[in-house]
Amino acid sequence: MEQLSFGTCVKNSWISTWQAIARMPGLFLGAFAILACTSVLTGPFQHLPSQDADLDVAAKIGHTFLTGAFSVLQLVVYGCVTIKVNRFVLLGEGIHPLLPLGGKPLGRYALISVGLVVSMIALMLVLVLGMHGAGAGTGGAALIAMLAFFAYMFVIIRLSLLYPALSLGSRLTLSAAWKDSRGHFWSMVGIGVVAYLPLMIVWIAALEVFGRRALIAGTHGSPAFAIGLAFVNALFMVLAASVLSWLYRRYANELLRHVTS
Repeated sequence: MEQLSFGTCVKNSWISTWQAIARMPGLFLGAFAILACTSVLTGPFQHLPSQDADLDVAAKIGHTFLTGAFSVLQLVVYGCVTIKVNRFVLLGEGIHPLLPLGGKPLGRYALISVGLVVSMIALMLVLVLGMHGAGAGTGGAALIAMLAFFAYMFVIIRLSLLYPALSLGSRLTLSAAWKDSRGHFWSMVGIGVVAYLPLMIVWIAALEVFGRRALIAGTHGSPAFAIGLAFVNALFMVLAASVLSWLYRRYANELLRHVTS
C-alpha cells in the first residue's frame, strides 16, 4: 500500500496509459485490429435477407456460433491487454513475454471474468423465476432487477483489485481483494469516473462533430461506427488496466502476500 492521493492516481493513470501505448504499440494496435474485425464481421449489416427459410435458419445458427467464438477471442484480448498493462505499470515489463508466467494469469483472468458473468446471469434467473412465482408486477420486477444490478456492480468494484494481483501471479484470493477494498469503494469509483471522463467527453464530442446519424447508423451495423467503437474500446482497455494498477498500488495490502512474481 502506497500513500497516493486521489489526484495522483488519476494523473498517473493517464500517464501510464500513454506510456503503455507508446512503448507497446503492437499490443494496442493488435487489440484494436482484432476488436474491429470481430465487430465488423458480426455486425447487423452482415445479416442479408434470404428467401430460403432453411438457408436463413442455417445462417442464423452459423452467425450465433461465430459470435460466440469471437466473444471468446475478445475475452482473451481483454485479458492479454489487461495483464500486460498491469505488469507494465507495476513491474516495468515490456511486450515480452506476451503470456507471462506460462499463461496462468490469463487463465485465472478468464476464470474470474466468466465466473462473475455466470453468477450475474444465475442471480437474475433466480430473481425472475421467484418474482414470476410470486406474481409480482412489471414495476416490481424492474426495481428488483435494478437493485440486483447495483449489488452486482458493488461486488465487481470491491473485487477489482484482484485483477492486477492476478497479473502479478496471485491466485484467486477473493477474500484478500475484498478485505483490501473495504472502506475504499467510493474512492475507487471516484478515481475511475474522473479518469474515464476525458475519454467519454472525446467520444461525445466526436459524435457531435460527425453527426448523430453516426450513432443511429451504428445501431444498424455501420462498419465505420464499429471500427470507431473498437478503437475507443481498445483505448478504454488500456486506461482501465492503468487505473486498476494505480488503485492496486494505493490500496493493496493483503493481496501483496499472494503475489509470486
